[in-house]
Amino acid sequence: MVDAENFYSELGKTFEPGIITRVVLAAMNMAKQGKKIIGFTGGMYDPPSLPGEEVSEILAEASEEDWKTMLQYGGTVGFPELREELSKFMAGHEIEADPEREIMITTGSQQALDLVARVFLDPGDVVIVGAPTYLSALGAFRQFNPEIRSVEIDGGGMNITALEAELEEIEGEGKWAKLLYLVPSFQNPTSTMLTEERRRRIVELAEEHNFIILEDNPYGYISFEGEMPPPIMGLDRAGRTMYTSTFSKIVSPGMRIGWLVAPSEFITKMVEAKSNVSICNDGITQYLATQLFKRGDVERQISKVTEIYRRKRDLMLETMATNFPEETEWNDPKGGLFLWVKMPEHVNTTKILKNAVENGVAYIPGSNFFAEPVHNYMRLNYSHPSEADIVEGIQILGSLLKKAI
Repeated sequence: MVDAENFYSELGKTFEPGIITRVVLAAMNMAKQGKKIIGFTGGMYDPPSLPGEEVSEILAEASEEDWKTMLQYGGTVGFPELREELSKFMAGHEIEADPEREIMITTGSQQALDLVARVFLDPGDVVIVGAPTYLSALGAFRQFNPEIRSVEIDGGGMNITALEAELEEIEGEGKWAKLLYLVPSFQNPTSTMLTEERRRRIVELAEEHNFIILEDNPYGYISFEGEMPPPIMGLDRAGRTMYTSTFSKIVSPGMRIGWLVAPSEFITKMVEAKSNVSICNDGITQYLATQLFKRGDVERQISKVTEIYRRKRDLMLETMATNFPEETEWNDPKGGLFLWVKMPEHVNTTKILKNAVENGVAYIPGSNFFAEPVHNYMRLNYSHPSEADIVEGIQILGSLLKKAI
């Protein structure tokens, strides 16, 4: 019998199932036993809202030439027509980008994170992230052994005073912060909004301290109220910002369409990196995405799910107010897909998870969103579960949390 461990690279040895994978597997095992589990886990789409009818219409109307294009290899940078549509879409959201030189298609925004890490990070490079931050961004960066430094996320997003102090500390150690990663709009996991004042200061700090910015915006299009501040990329005139987003939250996660906007020199290098990993994106989904833009379906989907998610958010908040222990705290998100719940410091949400799953409800423990784990938080998703499941699941979870406290 081969001892597999002898063959893994040092990087390969670090790969283990993430928390979402483990929770999903536990849910699948429960389902096999005929048991129901309500998932407040991943940022998944509302199932009835997926654009199945629109996709069927588009494929039924595709010409023979369209099918030849879909089924053949495409360029690594992505379909030209799709990049053109994305350029128009981004212009409507305060980002001007040349579709030929400054936009590339990726397999979801997760591939964009991987490409940025692959192209820009060497072992020991300093990367600054939020505390907390998107857990799979941490995974993408850690493949390349950077030094990850964390800055507090408060009610207005990344705390600028803390960021300035961290930059000074890094430079005082004789080091250089190369990359700042942040999710400024309805941040994952906290759903906070980085204020316009802070966005402008971050652009100034990038110039002052010579770092580049990766602006990850999967959720910013799902806004329940108020005007959106401009994207960081729209404020940056020095070409220090890269911007990524995805179809996964606004149209369909199964299509695996993401995009990366960056200065042309950066795009050229990342296209070459991508060619060694996936050669090109799937032609059928790129064609579908292009047509969904042209028909106006993308904007309609955004409007549709925004209203649905607003209603689900309200229901989850109302149910938590009457079922969660009074010692807990949570945010009131103005957009996005998540609620961020704080428990008393002695409560470890990772330890509670096993009992929760056994009782038919799952969530993501907060420790997974910190570079240095903090154990008394949890993230709850409201976009995917039905309204009935939201009520039932929160009632179950509330009962378990009261016992834990």
